[in-house]
Amino acid sequence: MRFMHALQGILLLSAISNNVHGFQSITPSARSHVVEPSTAITTLSSYHPRTFQLQSSTSSAETSSPTAGSATTPDMTAYANGYKTVFSEISCSLGEPSEGTLPSDLVGTYYRCGPAMFSAGSLPPPKNSLVKPKQPPVPDGVDPTRMVLHPFEGDGAVLAMTFHGDQKPETSEDGAETVDASGKVTTRFRYVRTNAFTNERKKGKKLYTGMESTRSMSSSSTVGNDLPLPFHRHHLLPGLNKQRKNTSNTRTVYFGKKLLSLWSGGLPYKLDSLALSTDGRSQLGGVIKKEDSALGGKAAFDAKRNRMLFYGVDEESNASTLNLYEFNSKFQPITESDGVVQAKLPGLAMIYDFAVTDNFAVFVQPVLKVNGMQYMLGKEPGKTISMEGEPSLVHIVGRAGSRNAGEIRTFQIPFDGVDEANLQFINAYESDDGTIIFDAIRSDGSTKSGGGSNTKWPWASSLSDYRNMASKTSLWRYKVHPQRGFISKDCLSNDQVYFGVVNPDASASVHRYVYAAAGATGSDVAPPQGIVKYDVESNTQERWFPQSYEFCGEPMYAKRQGDDSEDGGYILSVLFNGKEEKSEVIVLKATNISQGPIARVPIGISVPHGYHGCFASGDEANWRHDEIERRAKLSDKMETRGSMWNEVKSDFSGLGLRFDDMEEYFGDLM
Repeated sequence: MRFMHALQGILLLSAISNNVHGFQSITPSARSHVVEPSTAITTLSSYHPRTFQLQSSTSSAETSSPTAGSATTPDMTAYANGYKTVFSEISCSLGEPSEGTLPSDLVGTYYRCGPAMFSAGSLPPPKNSLVKPKQPPVPDGVDPTRMVLHPFEGDGAVLAMTFHGDQKPETSEDGAETVDASGKVTTRFRYVRTNAFTNERKKGKKLYTGMESTRSMSSSSTVGNDLPLPFHRHHLLPGLNKQRKNTSNTRTVYFGKKLLSLWSGGLPYKLDSLALSTDGRSQLGGVIKKEDSALGGKAAFDAKRNRMLFYGVDEESNASTLNLYEFNSKFQPITESDGVVQAKLPGLAMIYDFAVTDNFAVFVQPVLKVNGMQYMLGKEPGKTISMEGEPSLVHIVGRAGSRNAGEIRTFQIPFDGVDEANLQFINAYESDDGTIIFDAIRSDGSTKSGGGSNTKWPWASSLSDYRNMASKTSLWRYKVHPQRGFISKDCLSNDQVYFGVVNPDASASVHRYVYAAAGATGSDVAPPQGIVKYDVESNTQERWFPQSYEFCGEPMYAKRQGDDSEDGGYILSVLFNGKEEKSEVIVLKATNISQGPIARVPIGISVPHGYHGCFASGDEANWRHDEIERRAKLSDKMETRGSMWNEVKSDFSGLGLRFDDMEEYFGDLM
């Protein structure tokens, strides 16, 4: 009998290995279509990026940094200071610019998400909590057993800054006058109270180590452990388990008066839009049927229809299932197909980004080699999967309500020696002849200068350390036709860029301008530091760089009230001053990036380097400071009294007990 079981196991492993090695043995579904790539491809060593002429800088008394457009070698000691744990939150604070004046037509709330805890369990619980941590919070680096091995493993926190415009005080019915917030900003900063965060906070130690072997593996010639965003983002063991830690640290989405924080590999967390308190994991109103489902870390906005789309992938070794969710302006599933379409994808589909057009959703899937034995036994990403060195696949999926809803057509992207893994979509649209055009930031891991993975905090205190962990990036344009197949891919700019965005009103439509964070050393690898604006029609660019010890994050377009032009608004970004270890939000005119900030607003704490955010414009997201303050005080009181600390969430009906809360009840037995 044992012999028969062993024989069955060997045959099963053999079958897995044969089926997941690549895509050649996988037959696409009847509704998909795979096209071989054109033989006329351009290698990376010989491609000719489009030349963007640098527009002349505009001098201005408002410019408070080096000559506009100038850049210097980054101060990497200062940069590394941006990976320090935040030990205290901001409940609610009213502030004003330290330099410049805020425009009265900048109205709304800016949200941004990112990792902020690198020494696990280092936010003390409420004073009257029944559960006290076994270990108190410790400074970063003091206890190596509590340090995460990559910034992406840090627990997520959300920054919110409400720009009040010229909002004047009002007198209430009882005669009390509200706070005068004209020209000011209300700031909040809170950790997302994920289950994992709460468990580690209670224990005062690191409990989730499922990704540590992957983080310790060599990052040379791959994008697996990239800075700032790695390709390996979650453990391959599906569902709710201690191997897959949902840090909710990747992106904030505000839509339909709801605020979510996203992470690739688990459900999003719903947050209070005013106070940033955590309401719990969200199944998007029940559209996601299972609580152990995984959602992607990206949401795509359709500006024409005022809709938001999310996606999730049920990952399996030999075939995966793509789930595409679409919501109307009230955050309700659209009526067509109940707002959900599904499509089968070949092999193990590791997809972290997408874009939408009028009729389609666009995904790019790198071809992976899967080690069947490792997938069956451990599912650790670093040991289980590797890049196959084959053409990546672009999937064109019909959106719910479109003529081709749920249909998928798949084409190969010509291989030029670099996988399309970790592709960061910026925007996509359909041309008059039906061609789908999308711009994206592409990563080339083959340029890494070192051969090892640096797991020691603070990871990148020198430029050589950073180049050992970060890939070369560049701006590309792809074209594909749903019937004729893949057309072309072209490098628009070879500059080192990150976090590309467009004006949200141009999402899923033709865009002219792309905004991105840029490295200070041109095409050489360097961390995000300045802001660049590309005009893809005139082939011109504007850029602004701060001091060598200052570093900008993702630029975010903020609409100017009463202006519908594509670049008539403002660009917001969190700027980290690594010399003084403080952070501020800078405001630039989108029409004149090279002018530099017209206003700088101190945050009040040092906010670590982050990822993605959003700007909720208009009066809907311009709550009065008094209202935000009341909500924040209520949230603080609720947590102090234990209603959040002892955590029964509204998203889980019935018992109020979550699978991964069992660790708290059964302690170290699990």
